[in-house]
Amino acid sequence: MYPLVHEITDLYGKDVIFEGGGSNAGINALLEGKADVAMSSRSLHTNEKNNFIIKGKPYTEVIVAYDALSFIVHPENKVSKLTKAQLAGIFSGEITNWKQVGGDDKAIVVIVRESASGTNEFVKDVITNKKPFPANAKVCIGTSAVIQAVSQHIDAIGFVGIGYLEEIVKPIAISAGNDNNFVIPSFKTALNKTYPLVRPLYFFYLKNQEAKVKAFMDFALSQLGQKAVVHKGFIPAGSNIKINAK
Repeated sequence: MYPLVHEITDLYGKDVIFEGGGSNAGINALLEGKADVAMSSRSLHTNEKNNFIIKGKPYTEVIVAYDALSFIVHPENKVSKLTKAQLAGIFSGEITNWKQVGGDDKAIVVIVRESASGTNEFVKDVITNKKPFPANAKVCIGTSAVIQAVSQHIDAIGFVGIGYLEEIVKPIAISAGNDNNFVIPSFKTALNKTYPLVRPLYFFYLKNQEAKVKAFMDFALSQLGQKAVVHKGFIPAGSNIKINAK
């Protein structure tokens, strides 16, 4: 969410200090009183919700945008589509060779984000059914590093938000079931909800700080704030935003 929030704050035009570091870091900073707003690419875990309750810090959850989680490979990889079950096998270490999913007889190089990443958590929640990533998975700090790693290794596979897709990698078409309804991640397929891996992107803030953050929240969900969402390649949260999806 870092580049998205960067653009929103630039347009907001007032003093806002923000940092990256992953969803876990943002949520912890909010809980510890070190941040007024936490940005997160995942919802709160049950233990995190309990921590806010225990500390007497009720919070508000705001969906600022939506993202299409995109699995990417090297452009020369012959595999162009995978089912969610196949992705689960790859990212849990049960599928280790591209020939098992229609590719060449080569070992799969799995690329993941650092442990603080909310995107990691989302993949484990919706793809691997909480199973850990392979022990030999390559860990990259930040989404840009994932893009670079996959672009430089023909046998690699990783995952990024749709706003990060570049021509140096190839997005994989995904089927939610075992049928032939494979859908490529794109702004249009995320907007019309045909792509099966669309997720919300969140802001969290403490209820007792609402007066302090309300103007910024209102701006993020305004026409101009949501145009920034679209400009960065994400899907707007507001239903009243006029979009020309091609």
